[in-house]
Amino acid sequence: MTRYLNLHVLGLLVTYAILGSGSYWLAYELRFDFNVTEQYELVRVQTLWWVLILKLMLLVAFGQLECVLAYFRLPDALRILSALVIPAIILISMWYIYAGKGVPPRSVILSDFQMSFLGLTALRILFRIKSSHSLTDWMAPKQTKNVLIVGAGEVGAGLCSEFMSKARLGMQVVAFVDDDPQKIGRYVHGVLVAAPVNELSSVAQSYDANKVVIAFPSASIKRTREVTELAQREGLSVETVPALSDLVSGRAEITQLRPIQLEDLLGRTAVDLNSSDIESMLSTKRVLITGAGGSIGCELTKQILSYAPGSLLCIDQAEMAIFNLQQEIIDGCAATTDVQTKVLDVGDAESLRAIFKSFKPEVVFHAAAHKHVNLMEGQPAEALKNNFIATAQLASIASASDVERFILISTDKAINPTSAMGASKRLAEMAIQEQQIVDGNKTQFMAVRFGNVLGSSGSVIPIFRRQIQLGGPVTVTDPEVTRFFMTVKESVGLVLQSATQGSGGEIFVLDMGESLKIVDIARQMIALSGLKEGHDIDIEFIGLRAGEKVYEEVQHLSEVLQTTSHPRIRRFIGSPTKETFIQELLDELRPLFESNNSEEIKRRIQKWIPEYQPALVDSNSK
Repeated sequence: MTRYLNLHVLGLLVTYAILGSGSYWLAYELRFDFNVTEQYELVRVQTLWWVLILKLMLLVAFGQLECVLAYFRLPDALRILSALVIPAIILISMWYIYAGKGVPPRSVILSDFQMSFLGLTALRILFRIKSSHSLTDWMAPKQTKNVLIVGAGEVGAGLCSEFMSKARLGMQVVAFVDDDPQKIGRYVHGVLVAAPVNELSSVAQSYDANKVVIAFPSASIKRTREVTELAQREGLSVETVPALSDLVSGRAEITQLRPIQLEDLLGRTAVDLNSSDIESMLSTKRVLITGAGGSIGCELTKQILSYAPGSLLCIDQAEMAIFNLQQEIIDGCAATTDVQTKVLDVGDAESLRAIFKSFKPEVVFHAAAHKHVNLMEGQPAEALKNNFIATAQLASIASASDVERFILISTDKAINPTSAMGASKRLAEMAIQEQQIVDGNKTQFMAVRFGNVLGSSGSVIPIFRRQIQLGGPVTVTDPEVTRFFMTVKESVGLVLQSATQGSGGEIFVLDMGESLKIVDIARQMIALSGLKEGHDIDIEFIGLRAGEKVYEEVQHLSEVLQTTSHPRIRRFIGSPTKETFIQELLDELRPLFESNNSEEIKRRIQKWIPEYQPALVDSNSK
C-alpha cells in the first residue's frame, strides 16, 4: 500500500511538472509567434525552474497530491485556481518592481496561468470520464428507461449527473419539470427543464417518458400526492429519492430510489412537538415500555431514546419481536442510555412486581394488547385477560411503586364498541381511571386514543400489499367502510406530547384528520403497483365480519372533548367508576372464563359498558 501511494505521488508530481513547465514554455512561443528573441529565451530558461517549483509547492499546499483524480467538482477546480493564481500574482508584482527586466512579459504570465489551469482541469475531467465509463458501464442494459425528473434543484441535478455517468443503471433523463420560472427553458447537464410540474402529463408524452422520479427529498405529502396522481394518469411508475437526512448522513446514495408507498400519500404534514416538555418528562428518567416489540412499541422505543432517558426497559411476550427490536433499534442507540429487554407476559403479576422492585420505573408506557378485532371476537375471554385484567394489575403495581406517570395506549374502537377487543380496551380505560382515585395513589394515569397506524401488522395495508403480490383479489369488507389512519411516527409523537399534558385521569383523543374509504386505499395501492383494477386485478367485497363497524367514531355522546395546547390533541376527564368496579367485574367473569362461555361474557360486559353492542348468537335459534 505504501509503495502504491509513493508511486501515485511521484506520478502526480511528474504530471504536474510536465503540465506546469509545458504551459510556461508554450506561453512564450505564443507571445512571440514561435520565434522567441534571444533576450527573452534567456529569461525563459532562467525563470522556468523557480516558477515550476513555486507552482508545484502551491499545488501540494492546496491538496492536489492527496486528491482522487476521478472525483472532480467545482470545489476541486477552485483549489487548482487558487494554487495557480498566486504564482501569477507574484510574477506580475515582480514585473512592476523590476520594470519588466529579467521577468516574463505580462502576456506570458496571463497565458501561462490560463493554460496551466485548463491543462490541470482537463486532466481531472479526463480521469473522471474514464472512471465513469468503466467496464461495467459499457455492459449497461440494452433497455433503458426514459426518466422524467421532478425538481431541477441540487438533488435533481445530482441525480441526473449520476444517471449520466453510470450507464449500468439503465436510466436516461429526458427532461425536468420544476415550478421555478427562472429554471424553465434552461438546461441542467444538457437536459431541458421543460415545464412546470402541473404540465407533467404533456411533458411525459412529448419525451416518451416511462418513469417519474421525485427529486425533492423533503417533498410535502400534498406535493407527492399531486405528482403521483399526474404520473398515474399516464401509466407511469413513480419513485423518489431517499430522505434528506439519509443523504446528508451518508446512509443512502442519491441513486437508491424507492417506489412511492401508500404511507407517502396518506400521511399528514408534521406538526411541531414541544420537545422541551417531552425532554423534561423523559430525560434521565427510568422508563418502561410494555408491548415494545409491536409497531407502536418499537416507535416508542426509538423516539424515547432520542430524549436520553437514564434507563429504558422494553418488555414483550414475543421473543422474536424483542430480538428484532434489539437488532434494529437498541444496538445502534447512544451508549449513554442503559437499555434492557425482557421477554415477559404482562399478565404475569409476580414477575411484574419483581421488575418494578428492581428497575423502579418512573414513567410507564403500556402498549401491550391484543388488537386484532376478528381474532378477539371469537375469544373475548383472551381479549379481557390481556387488555383489561393485565392492565388493571399493571396499574395497581405501578401505583404501589409510586410511578410518576402511566400512559395507556388505547384505541378509537373503545368508543361505542361493537367488538370484544374494543370493549376490552374501554374497560382498560375505566380500570386506570379507577386506579387514579384510589386512596394514597400518587401516579398520574392517562390514556391516549387514536385510530389505525399505517403499515402496522394489524392494518389493512400489509394485507392488501400481500394480496396484490399474489395477484388478487383484494378483499374489502364493504364499499362504505371508512377508517382513520395515522403514521406511526406522528401517533407516537403525539402520545409523548399528550403524556406531558396530563395530571391524572385524562383520556386524550388524537386528531386523526379525515377518515378514508378502505376501498379507495385498495384502489390507490393497486395503482401504485402499476396495475389496473378490473383488468389486472379485482376488488372483492366480502361483507362486514362480527365486531366490525362501517365507520369509527372519535368520541362517545357523553364525552365532551376539550382543546389542549396542541392543535392535534384533545382531552376529557371521564367520570370515575366506583372503586370496587374491577373486583366486582372479575368476580362475575371468572366462572364464565372457566366455562369459556363467549356469548355470556359479552352480555356481562354490557352491564358495565351499556353502549357496547356486540354481535350475539340468539339462543332461541340454537
